[in-house]
Amino acid sequence: MIKNTKYDANFTAGGIFFNEFSNLKEYLLNEDFEEIVKNDIEANAILAIDTLSARKRIVSEIIRRHQTMSLKFWEFFQNLQDKEVKLALFYVCLKTYPIVFDLHFQVTVLKFKLGLELTEYDIQMRLDELSANSNEVGSWSLSTLKKINTQYRKAIKDTELLNCNILSKPNGVRDFFWDYYKENEDAWFLEACFI
Repeated sequence: MIKNTKYDANFTAGGIFFNEFSNLKEYLLNEDFEEIVKNDIEANAILAIDTLSARKRIVSEIIRRHQTMSLKFWEFFQNLQDKEVKLALFYVCLKTYPIVFDLHFQVTVLKFKLGLELTEYDIQMRLDELSANSNEVGSWSLSTLKKINTQYRKAIKDTELLNCNILSKPNGVRDFFWDYYKENEDAWFLEACFI
């Protein structure tokens, strides 16, 4: 029986958006953040994204991710180093996109615990399983499924959780970074980072 789920394919807009959120860092705490970002669709003074169509799509997802997180998170975000920023943005993706959360915990975390490599095929197998059991995922085109697979693996490479096909714990991350998640009832994120 096919179950109705909450999956959507919007993660295909482009990974963790490290450059975009880095460019927006000083605006993240502004009350009118959404207006600032929407105005930049035309102006392109902050985001520096080549095409208008890409800016529209990315801005929509930036706003969605921004709304998903609390002001407290974006305050914490201000004090992070680049490696920590990438991990924090991956956390935002895990919170925003159920498909990313599913792939990460149903495939990647299990592979790490078993000491196995992670391949494109491993992710494709999970997407095939979801396609058979979810109306939403089942309606996605093959190119969308491939793009989800590619963007997901790129996201975990960007965070240095994946190097070639080898999964590994991040290093060079300060204790206060992990403490934030423990203190805010999101200790599951440490498991997501193989800690």
